[in-house]
Amino acid sequence: DKTTMSYCKTSAIISAPPTLIWNTCLAPMKWQEWDHNIHQLRDVSGGCSNGTTAIFEQKDGKEFAFTLHDVEEDRCVMFSGQALGGTLKAEGKIVITPIDNFSTRIEYSFELSGTIGFVVALLRKRDVVEGTEAGLRNIVKMVEKAQESEFVIMN
Repeated sequence: DKTTMSYCKTSAIISAPPTLIWNTCLAPMKWQEWDHNIHQLRDVSGGCSNGTTAIFEQKDGKEFAFTLHDVEEDRCVMFSGQALGGTLKAEGKIVITPIDNFSTRIEYSFELSGTIGFVVALLRKRDVVEGTEAGLRNIVKMVEKAQESEFVIMN
C-alpha cells in the first residue's frame, strides 16, 4: 500500500539523455556515490541487471541484502531487500523517462515496510524523506558533472 507513512517519492527534470544518467549513476554499481547512507556495496554479484544481489553496508553499520529487479537499461531499476529476519524491508525504484530530445525526468521512490520497518518509518519519516531527496539531488549533480567532463573532452 503506497499510502503508508513509509513511502516517499521525489522527481527531477534534467537536461541529459537517459543513457548518460544510467551509465553515470546506476550501471557502475557504485551507488554509495549518490546515496549518502551507504558506506559501500559489498558482494555485488553482477552489473545493474535483474537478479543481481548486493549487500548495502550503511554508514550506521546496518547491512541490507538487496536484489535488483524490474531492470530495464536506461529506463528503470528496482531494488528490494530486508534485514532483522525480514521484519525490516526496504524497496526503492528509479524510473528514467525521456520528456523530449533535451530533457529527462528521474523519479526516485523509497519505502520501508515490515513490523520493524513500519516503526522505523514512523520514528524516522523525516530521515527517509531527506535521504530519498538527497539521493536524487546527488544523481542530478553526478550527471551534470559527467556532462561537463564530456563537454570538455569533446572540445
